[in-house]
Order: sequence, then structure tokens, then C-alpha cells
Amino acid sequence: MKEKIIELRKILPIPMGEAIQMLKDNDNDVEKCVYLFKAKSIKEIQSLTGCDEEMANKYYEAEKYDFNRAVSAIREDLFDKNYMHIEGVTKENISLIYQWLRLIEDKDFGLSLDFSYLNIVLDTLLLIPPLKETAETIRKAKDAKDIIFEGYSDTDSLDEFVRRYKKLDDSEEFQKADRIVNLKLTIIREELMRHARNL
Repeated sequence: MKEKIIELRKILPIPMGEAIQMLKDNDNDVEKCVYLFKAKSIKEIQSLTGCDEEMANKYYEAEKYDFNRAVSAIREDLFDKNYMHIEGVTKENISLIYQWLRLIEDKDFGLSLDFSYLNIVLDTLLLIPPLKETAETIRKAKDAKDIIFEGYSDTDSLDEFVRRYKKLDDSEEFQKADRIVNLKLTIIREELMRHARNL
């Protein structure tokens, strides 16, 4: 039994308990376990991605039976094959968004709201359906900052700057946007990469 478990797990990336149960259910027949497991996984991949059986099988084997990587690779491939250009989403605008994201990572979200091309960044993000809600949240934070810092000048005292910044930190719109953007940095980058490689 031990050898069969080792053999099965060399072929399929499955937990020990699942390997033992599969072998018990299939009379210790490794080939049958692999066949049934692959067939079930391919059906699930098709269901999740909308691809055909041939494509699911091809990617599943190419990714060495790693289910999540196969699904991800198929989704990327289908995105590229079915890509429809969005007017206003350009390489130049995506480059500006990357600059803005670096500002968040290197400094902080609050400073990123002063980015000189923020309107272009937000207008572009609003055009990309999966990023639209995030862009709307950022715009509300920007509006809150503009109201709080209205009339502020660089010649004002440091105390005044700190007072206003504390008020911004307490703003519900700002807190929400700061949290969401920091949670979604990777998602935003991945979505932008999908568009950039198709432009």
C-alpha cells in the first residue's frame, strides 16, 4: 500500500489522506485512480473556465495536474483570445497607473492622491470593468482629501498640516480606499498586465 500511495502522489499533487481513500475506493489500482481523478478535474476545469475538454486536458497536463495553475492559465489564454480593446485604455495610461502604484508602495496611499496624473489614472481604471469599483472608491477618497485640504498652503504651519492629515486619516472614504487599494495591489497589477500585453 505504501508504494502505491507514493506512486499515486508522484503523478497527482494530492494530500496523503485523499490518496489513501482513492486507492481504497479503487482496489489499489493506481491507473484507475489517476484516470478517474483526471476526468473529474477536467470536468471541473471546463465548468470553471467555459473551455472545451481538449483545452482543459492540454493545460491540465502542461501544468503537471496542478488544478489551480491550469485554471489560471486557461483563463489568461481565453482572455487574450477574446480580448476586446477598450477605447481610452492605452499603454501610456497603463504606464501612468504603474507609476501611481509604485508611489503607493514606496510612500503611502495618502500621498498617491496628489499624483499629478491621478485623473488619467482614475479615468482609465474606470474603463476596465473589474477595476471600476476600486476607481470609484479612490475618487471618493480624493474628493475627501480635496475638501479637507481646501485652502491649505505650503506656507501654513506644520501643525496645520498634521491637523488636516489627522482629519483625513479619520475620513471613512479615505480609510476604505486605503484598505481596498492595499489589498488589491496585486489584482490591479494582474488586470493591467492582461490589457498591456494585448495592446
